[in-house]
Amino acid sequence: MRLSVPIPQWLADEHTLIAQKYAGYFVGHPYRAAQQRTGPGAIVVDRVHPWKEPAVVADGCMFCERLTDEDAARRVAGFQHAIDIEVLRSCAAAYTEWLAMGEDVPETEELQIGERVVRRGVLNNPANRRHFIETHPERFETSALPIVRLPLRLKRKLCIDWNHLYLEFLRQNPGVSYDFEAREFFREGDAPEATGAPGVKPWWGAYLVTGQGAR
Repeated sequence: MRLSVPIPQWLADEHTLIAQKYAGYFVGHPYRAAQQRTGPGAIVVDRVHPWKEPAVVADGCMFCERLTDEDAARRVAGFQHAIDIEVLRSCAAAYTEWLAMGEDVPETEELQIGERVVRRGVLNNPANRRHFIETHPERFETSALPIVRLPLRLKRKLCIDWNHLYLEFLRQNPGVSYDFEAREFFREGDAPEATGAPGVKPWWGAYLVTGQGAR
């Protein structure tokens, strides 16, 4: 029997921390999301030393050998979309209102309402979410930097870092494999879930290796 292996919380956390490391490209120094806050929960980051591009090189691992430029762009875009979905939860009403206005909205559609045809923004759309976040920064205590705009070389390095994180997960959990067709971690038989942390399905789970949300 083949069993899907849930993504553990530590893997979700590390995945996001790696992305934050690359977000420093946009601000010129090491970056963490909580540095945007000034109240409780804020953290202090190093703004004295400049951000340095990670020295990451692809190897012959099963994840890196499949990595193409198109895959890197898709995976980063998928992760960006997942982040944007989470960020927008705090102002969903304002986002919906903005879509209804249909002004300065990248992706729109025509809807039949009674005898009228109205044009409004598409709700579940990566371009619309990203545009709203970028044009309404005052609405967010903690926003999301546009890692989707990283240069291709950094997108590839980010994915390589993620790839090696997945390898570490596999090393820590003998018997767990990754299916590139089904796009999931799995194990055979009735063995228990991967150990090390409780299994979870984090909000970005569908975007882990594949970047599905970008398609």
